[in-house]
Amino acid sequence: MQYYASLDMGQYLAEPLSKRLQMLYDLGGRKFLVSNVLPLGCRPFSISQEKPTTRCVERLNKLASQFNSYLPQMLKDLQSTLSGSKFVLLDVYKVFEDVFSKPASYGISDISHSCCAIDSVKHIPICKNGEVCSDRNQYAFFDEIHPTEVMNSIMISRCLKDLSVCKPINLMKLVTA
Repeated sequence: MQYYASLDMGQYLAEPLSKRLQMLYDLGGRKFLVSNVLPLGCRPFSISQEKPTTRCVERLNKLASQFNSYLPQMLKDLQSTLSGSKFVLLDVYKVFEDVFSKPASYGISDISHSCCAIDSVKHIPICKNGEVCSDRNQYAFFDEIHPTEVMNSIMISRCLKDLSVCKPINLMKLVTA
C-alpha cells in the first residue's frame, strides 16, 4: 500500500496511452480525438459501492483529475514529435461537471441513478434482467458506469464547435485539417 501511495497514478496511466497513440500513428493514424476521464466518483456504481456523504466519491474524482492533468502536455508533445499528426482533447470531465450543475438545461432529470438497476445480489454493473427505464434520455448514465446516448451526444455536439471542451481546436476544424 505504501508503494502505491507514492505512485503518481496520473502519470502511470498516461504513459501507456501515449504508447498506444504512437502505435496508432505508426499504423497510419494522423488525426486523433482523445477524451479525458469523466468524474469517476460521480458514477452511480462508485456511489453505490462507497456510499459517500457528499454527492460523489471525491477520492475517485481526484484520481481522474490527476490522470486528466497529464493529457494536454502529453498530446502537445506527441503532436510535436509525430510529423503530420493532429491531436484534440475532449474534456469529458468538464462536460459532466456542466451537466451535473444544470441538468435540466440539457434535458436530463436524473444525474445520480442509472437508467437500469444493477443486480444487487451479484454487485456487478449490468442491467438486472436486462430491464431498462422507459425514457433513457432523462438519465446521465445508462448503466452504473456508462453514459447514456444523450450524454454522448452532448459531449460530441459541444466538441464540434466549442473550444471550451475541445482543445486546441474543435472537432470541425480537426476534420477539415
